Amino acid sequence: MTNLSEVNLKHNICYNLSGDDMNLYNKLLNNDQYIETVKKIEKTKFITNGKWDWEHGLGHYKRVADYVRKILIQLNADERIIELGMTCALLHDIGLSKGDKKDHAIESSKIFSKYIDKNDISLEELEIIRQAILDHSKGNNIKSLIGLALVLADKLDVTYHRTINSSIQDWVNKEIQKIKKVDIIIDDKNLIVKYLTEPNFDVSVLKSWKKAITIPIKVSDYLNKNYIFLINDKKIQYIDLIS
Repeated sequence: MTNLSEVNLKHNICYNLSGDDMNLYNKLLNNDQYIETVKKIEKTKFITNGKWDWEHGLGHYKRVADYVRKILIQLNADERIIELGMTCALLHDIGLSKGDKKDHAIESSKIFSKYIDKNDISLEELEIIRQAILDHSKGNNIKSLIGLALVLADKLDVTYHRTINSSIQDWVNKEIQKIKKVDIIIDDKNLIVKYLTEPNFDVSVLKSWKKAITIPIKVSDYLNKNYIFLINDKKIQYIDLIS
């Protein structure tokens, strides 16, 4: 188990500029180059080994940003870190514009900065975002609160939004469409992930996307907290799902 005190978590960067002057998130959403790139990604089907072309467009990025916000608030991050984290969420899959999902985290970490005005961000902050994006798929090298929040938030976005428009409507995609809402609660002792689903949801479907469980476990270990997984307020014994 890794203690957060053993990880280089930079979360106290001080800035004198106001939120209005440094509103990276909204500026990015109004950046024509960014929006055109996202539209290109949304038109591409990222089918890997014949499995699923889950949504990787603006809807996904915004949902991840909202999860990042919720996570960072519960971890007592300051406003600047929350804004940087939400901006990072909008950019974490931008490397998909290359047309290939393989190594997309690496590609995203290489090109994300061109969508940010360098007058709005420090070199240190750019590096924190770069590292978070690079690590967002697996969470093997978490170095900041932003990185921790991003890898966890990305795996919480497993509701019907991701699969409803997939060109492959197999059992997995149809079952995931029964997940209507995912919430996260982080208290003094626990990291709790709560799914709200249709009554007939088959939790064994998560065997096909184990990161939905393994990443929260990994983050819980970093935070030295217990991991609790609830579906419709019932505690789930998840070990069999990831074995």
